[in-house]
Amino acid sequence: MAEPASLVVRRRLEWSDTDPADRWHYGVVLRFVESAEKELQDQLGVTAADARWMPRVNLTVDYLGALHFGEVAETTLAVEHVGRASLRYAFTVARDGTTLARGTLTVVWIDSGTGRSSPWPDRLRALLTGSGAAES
Repeated sequence: MAEPASLVVRRRLEWSDTDPADRWHYGVVLRFVESAEKELQDQLGVTAADARWMPRVNLTVDYLGALHFGEVAETTLAVEHVGRASLRYAFTVARDGTTLARGTLTVVWIDSGTGRSSPWPDRLRALLTGSGAAES
């Protein structure tokens, strides 16, 4: 049986991503997740035209540890659930196998004509629910 789409992306924490205590700024997690989401979309062949109709509607993050300047984080992003018009990603951000943050990001599919939520196109639903782990 096919697995939902997922991806692991490695990224070094830049100086501009830190707070005065030399730790990651809380908003960095969202940038890491957005970067992983874009990479996953690229790997799956989701076009920019498709992505513009998938706004974010909910983000939850549990912060469990700190990342410091120059350290490398691994962001794992996986499709957790695809509903009629929504999609929930689960993610973790880890350093050396230790989870530093975890959470979910929910997006919805918007019909370009009405501007309202609409069922996922079959092509996208198949990619998101059955592509398995992508290479980063």
